[in-house]
Amino acid sequence: MKTVITLFLLGGFMIMAWVAARLTHVVDFYSIPTSSSEPTYRPGNIIIASRLKKPDTNTFICFKTKGEKGTFVFRCIAKEGDVVELRDAIVYLNGKKKDEPYTWNEYYVSQKELNTIQGYVNTYHYPLYNINDSLYVITLSGIDIKNYNLNLKPHIALKGIVDSTVFTYFRNLKYNTDNFGPIKVPKNSYFLLGDNRHNALDSRYLGFITKDDIISTVIR
Repeated sequence: MKTVITLFLLGGFMIMAWVAARLTHVVDFYSIPTSSSEPTYRPGNIIIASRLKKPDTNTFICFKTKGEKGTFVFRCIAKEGDVVELRDAIVYLNGKKKDEPYTWNEYYVSQKELNTIQGYVNTYHYPLYNINDSLYVITLSGIDIKNYNLNLKPHIALKGIVDSTVFTYFRNLKYNTDNFGPIKVPKNSYFLLGDNRHNALDSRYLGFITKDDIISTVIR
């Protein structure tokens, strides 16, 4: 009987501890809902996050923001005091080019070039749309381009082109998706980007993410 009571109490304690951990965000589990962080995280991937882990450059941060539903998960690119810039879709942090071969960006690809990698496109489901009968725009990472021996021109929004979808303050500065900044990250704030750079509702569109917006930081 004592064993049963002990097991019952232990089970109750474990359940209470689990609930407390979830409510306080000591441990969070999320299912990635969109393709915004591909190829690092794909829709349906389960991630574990904790408020005990401090947000830092290159960590993935879980947050909520006013006016938007759901929880967002994006990579931290810059912290308070950092200067961030995008030049032709390439990120510069404090004046230095950031090495990001894992991110997805858009490139022009001809039908002839596409034919050479069609098997990979079918297998890995790279986003692809056609401009005309012989020219397409494909989403690939720098690693993919190197592995497939491609020499592709990036598909980008040129500097000075007004983007009506970016955050109002950034739009007034004539920043767009691919040419942005340089701008200094304010106090108690972060600049986040999705790894799928042309399909992510990130800081370019939401503005800087504040400490109060953050729920937890991904640990796995």
